[in-house]
Amino acid sequence: MRRLPSMQTLRAFEAAARLESYSAAAQELDVTHGAISHRIRELETQLGIELFRRDGRRMAPTREAVTLFAQVRESLGLLQRVFPDVSHTTPGRLVVSLHPSLATRWLVPRIGSFLRAMPGLSVEVRSVADLGEFLSHGVDVAVRYGAGTWGNATGERIAGEVLFPVCTPAYRDAHRIRTPGDLRRCRLLRHAWQPWQPWLRAARIHLKEPTGHLTVSDTAMLLEAAAAGEGVALARSLFATDDLERGRLVRLFDLAVEDSFAYYLTWHQGAPLAPAGAAFRDWLRAEIAAAPRSSKISSGAGRTKRA
Repeated sequence: MRRLPSMQTLRAFEAAARLESYSAAAQELDVTHGAISHRIRELETQLGIELFRRDGRRMAPTREAVTLFAQVRESLGLLQRVFPDVSHTTPGRLVVSLHPSLATRWLVPRIGSFLRAMPGLSVEVRSVADLGEFLSHGVDVAVRYGAGTWGNATGERIAGEVLFPVCTPAYRDAHRIRTPGDLRRCRLLRHAWQPWQPWLRAARIHLKEPTGHLTVSDTAMLLEAAAAGEGVALARSLFATDDLERGRLVRLFDLAVEDSFAYYLTWHQGAPLAPAGAAFRDWLRAEIAAAPRSSKISSGAGRTKRA
């Protein structure tokens, strides 16, 4: 059976086609411009057609989009007639579990857009560091970073991740870091479970895995150490986004490597994913895809990036 587009995707398309503007659609639905763009690209990929063409400031619907718009609008209208009070009902409560670093660094600053898209839904965010107990005590869904295999849970991949070196602008300038080889004279900060070797091999730098100076077991702590000027950290793109945008940290080179781990939405094994959990999954995918992440993967070592 062909997978149907999500309700959020259909609403994004209907608003964009009706208003002929991604920005206006984003404002009406209270989401980001990038989220609308991602939904449209997702729909175009699924259907194998182009839906919009830029015409000055307008996003003009194509002939195929005009036909689809009429069908989608009729279908949404039918659903509204069948469930006339659906927008005023209370969806209930969703308990989300995730690692404290991911909660603080990424989810909590952005969760407001999900709450606005789900009026009446009560969300409880639980920061749980224990990898073995993340679905206990009433948790509905959990966001985890790993290989996707958990004995007590069903996992659905949300997004991959890439790794690249970061440090403060002052540390970069003080150590005259211009090429990957310059890292030989730098302190390389280490995450206990995120080795430097994949990136060093891609950069063709023959260095042993750093073991001195500082090793931490938490990604947020790793980036805080880099922001304090302690050295160069190998950063995960999603975690580093806000610090890079603020200029607190800078990405050093064009080279990034894809991590073997990814972000997964997980829930209790054998149980169906509840509607609120599915809505959260769709929001997560759109939010991560729309984020201005430094995720370029290059086959060459490249030169340092300047802030």
